Amino acid sequence: MSSPSAGAVGSTARSIAERAALALSRMPYARQIGACLKEYTDDRGIVLQLPFQQRLIGNMRLPSIHGGVIGSFMQITALVAAFAQLGEQRPPRFIDFSVDYLSHAGPGDLHARCNFQRIGRRVAAVSISCWQSDENAPVATARAHLLAGQTLRP
Repeated sequence: MSSPSAGAVGSTARSIAERAALALSRMPYARQIGACLKEYTDDRGIVLQLPFQQRLIGNMRLPSIHGGVIGSFMQITALVAAFAQLGEQRPPRFIDFSVDYLSHAGPGDLHARCNFQRIGRRVAAVSISCWQSDENAPVATARAHLLAGQTLRP
């Protein structure tokens, strides 16, 4: 069995990045909050970025970014990663989503990465990590199951 050529690997990475950008462009809330594709690499996957905006602040005393914005950004990350990497024609749908807020997110950019724990015929189990300056110090983590395979009914 031959290994893929460097051009084929680059083509696959470009295709996944293009699918991620397409998924983001089709999500009105992602556009509203300013979520964008930061990077894609074969070994580390997709990273999305949410540039800081004053209007995202939920607690003016700290100040910190609203938890709903963080949770939504993590959901967007899971949907974009699943659509881009699984290659389905339809966007995936959430079966469940659970988020753990670990610390407040101060005024600064957010980044999120989705890791696939298991991919079945119809369901993908994923974990999402969200951080600001240090990926090893997340402000929130989440787990989700996505319906990603072809279903009998739309």
